[in-house]
This record gives sequence, structure tokens and C-alpha cells, in this order.
Amino acid sequence: MTNAITIPAGFGPVSSVFAGRPVENDLSAGVQTGFAIVGYRGKVWSLRYRGDERQLMRDDGDGPRNSIEVVILKAASVVSKVWYKDGFTEGSNAAPDCFSTNGLTPDAQSRNKQCNTCAACPMNAWGSRVTPAGKAGKACSDSKRAAVVPLGDIRNEVYGGPMLLRVPAASLNELAQFGNKLASLGYPYYGVGVRISFDAAEAYPKFQFGAIRPLSDEEARAVIEMQNSGAVSRILAEGSEHAAPEQAPVSREAALQAVFEQPPAPAPAPAPVAAAPVAAAPVAAAPKRDYKKRPATPTPAPAPEPVITENAATGSSFDDELDSQLDALLGD
Repeated sequence: MTNAITIPAGFGPVSSVFAGRPVENDLSAGVQTGFAIVGYRGKVWSLRYRGDERQLMRDDGDGPRNSIEVVILKAASVVSKVWYKDGFTEGSNAAPDCFSTNGLTPDAQSRNKQCNTCAACPMNAWGSRVTPAGKAGKACSDSKRAAVVPLGDIRNEVYGGPMLLRVPAASLNELAQFGNKLASLGYPYYGVGVRISFDAAEAYPKFQFGAIRPLSDEEARAVIEMQNSGAVSRILAEGSEHAAPEQAPVSREAALQAVFEQPPAPAPAPAPVAAAPVAAAPVAAAPKRDYKKRPATPTPAPAPEPVITENAATGSSFDDELDSQLDALLGD
């Protein structure tokens, strides 16, 4: 994969006319690029990026790699959850039926939500799944999202920079213990190179973590810069690779139109017309009404000027309710 963006050598200085002006970049505004995913099938590491997937092989060509060497830029502060109705097929890239990136509620893009909260979801309860070994488990799998980059190429420009690695439920204790051990020795987990391998004693993919070396000052500066990038925020989902593309923001004009495009309120009933006073007279029999002739419709009285009143249920004015609707549509 090559980078089609080129800038000639000796490009020259920027014009002095732009001196003192901030370097603005509207070209990237609103554009969200995808990120690579470090995955595994069985105990074989793989890398998926822009629809292409390839296995990670040993440098000497002797089969697939058993380990990867990375820097963990940042990890999500919560455990995410994924549920497949028919069970997860190893190596599949299909979107789950229900998932949660915050571990509390299903994501809005989940196509088959099972419950309004993860805590009350029957798929998240122990015993909702039985493993092939006959052990009780959960049908909804826990994992922790982490943003990683290769130790040998921290910028990783060929694969878009930070990549997603999901640490499975069976490896979460090992991840926590590794971080605690580093912290006790005075090392932040993002300040060292990490080797992640598969535990040979287990039949299923279980991660093992080992420190390789501390980062150099140059590598450390690159890590700090990338930690604050939008790419890391999207990976920690903070975003999800299963989410549908974001819709364009709603303009205020469109929001106003949506608010006012409501069924018109019924017109006020016409005011009754008072009869002219007449002198008292003997009561005579009412003439027989001719139902074939429709009486003339009285001209309705002019509609009164609108009066802003408070909503009896909420105690808010029409202006307040209008602002609330606009805020909901604009995402404010």
C-alpha cells in the first residue's frame, strides 16, 4: 500500500503574506477516516484495514506470528459488550446483533436490542451461555477496547495511525495485572513497548503481556501527540466500527422547518352572534323549517392574536418548548 499524497522535496517557504495567520485546515473538517483492526482467528493474528484482511506472518517466513509488538496508546475506561444471536463465528466480520461501547446501554445502532440496560439484560447474565467445556458463561461477551500502534513504527501512516485491539474477557485480568505491575515500578503502560502473545497452555486465544523496553524520548512525544487525536477517540468509541455512518448535522433552518411543520391547530369556533332585542309579543308557533335549504354560514370572527401561555403539564412556555425541540434536533 502506497501513499498517493506527495509533496516535492525543496517545496520552498510559505509566502510572507500568510505570516502570523493560523494554519487552518478546512479540508479535513467533517471527514472521518476508518481505522485498522488488529484481530485474531484461533491463535493467528490478522490485520484488517479498508476492507482488506491479511494474516501477520513471521519475518523469517516460517508461519504466522505468535505475538505482536505494540505500544498501547490508550484503553477505554469501560468494558464494552457484544452479542450475536446465533453465536459468534470465529473470523467473521459481521456486525453483532446488539452491542454496547459504554457497557451500560445498547448502542443506538444495535439492530436487535435485547434490553434497555446491560445490567438487566438476560444475555448479560451468567448462565446465559454454556461453553463447549460445559462451563457457565455469558451470551454477551465482554471486551476492552484499546488503541495500539506498532512498536517499530509508532506513526503507522501506512495503516492510518492508531489501530483497534479488543482484549477479550478471558484476558482482562491479565491486562489489569500487567498495568498494575508497570505502575508499581513507575512506568505508565503507554511508556513501554509491549509484546502480546497467546498463552500456549490454553486451547482458546488468551493473551499474555510482557514489557519489551521503555520508549525513547522521540517515541514518547509521538505517543502523547497521538493519544489526543480524534482517531483514538473514535477507536475507544467513544466510536464503533459497527456504527452506521454519521448523518450530516441538521442546520438551524431545517430544524425550524421541522418544528413548524406540525398539523395546524383547529381554528377557534366563531363567536355566537347576539340576537337583537325585540318587544315582548305573544308566543306564536314556530314556522316549519325547510331542511332542503341550508342556512347561510355566519362569517367567523377574526382569530385573536396568539398569546404565549404556560404548558399546564410542564410549566414551560411555548418559546421554551420550541427551544427544547430545536436543541434535540440540533444535538445541543
